[in-house]
Amino acid sequence: MVVPGCSAASLEAGESLAGTAVESVDRWLLLEVTEPWAPKVLQTQALPETVRTQLSRWLEAPRSRLQLIRRPGRSGKRPLFMTICSTGDRPQTSKLELGRYEELVDLDLDAFPAGPSEPICLVCVHGRRDRCCGVLGSAVFRAIQSQGVDTWQTSHLGGHRFAACALWLPDGLMYGRLRAEHAQAWVAARRAGDVGELDLFRGRCAYDRPTQAAEIVVRKRLGLREADGIEWLATEVTSESSWEARFRTASGEQRVRLRLEETGATRPASCGGEAEAVTEFVEG
Repeated sequence: MVVPGCSAASLEAGESLAGTAVESVDRWLLLEVTEPWAPKVLQTQALPETVRTQLSRWLEAPRSRLQLIRRPGRSGKRPLFMTICSTGDRPQTSKLELGRYEELVDLDLDAFPAGPSEPICLVCVHGRRDRCCGVLGSAVFRAIQSQGVDTWQTSHLGGHRFAACALWLPDGLMYGRLRAEHAQAWVAARRAGDVGELDLFRGRCAYDRPTQAAEIVVRKRLGLREADGIEWLATEVTSESSWEARFRTASGEQRVRLRLEETGATRPASCGGEAEAVTEFVEG
């Protein structure tokens, strides 16, 4: 497959994926909308104004994010609304079938019955936001779904230039530059509790971006692939563009000093955008 637009430019610039995931999110609101999604999801015309207002209100809660989802073949069925909270040792999922979107207006999220979370994969196919996601995401969605994973197409996950982008829940691990040929090995790794190929790993969404990048440094340092084999302890800001992160592993405490630097390369952040400087987290 020919890699289009901003994705090709990012590859040519040698841009690193480490520390580029959605940051500081561990509560996900997933709403099934089979009608076309607006580039900005809260402007989607299929959602009544009262529902958009309610969703906006819920998103005022810290560490929350909304994703519109869909799956081919479900048009005409009762739309699903799910919340997935990945905090603590026992992630929780709540699920509701809606007769009308307006049912969300009176829903009390705090009283929403929850149960144990099962693995779910979201693949960005949001072509109205950026064509790279539409072109590359659709093939990856089909490939991952063919592995028997509970897979959904989703709206913008951030980082069009890293398409195809995928999010594995409930642990909130985000990936980029996935291709259909990666699907079998990647799904096998995830099912085994491993993070998979580190060069495709953008970071853990519960962390801020410096901490995401620092986790990947530790994993490469120790050859550590087990997703739960590392515990974040703290991240300290040491200057405007440098940090020190500490983690606990079976090998003992690990410290990582990082700084954010320009690489000298440029690329557009999205298709049709102006060239921007590439930055990356560098150890030291």
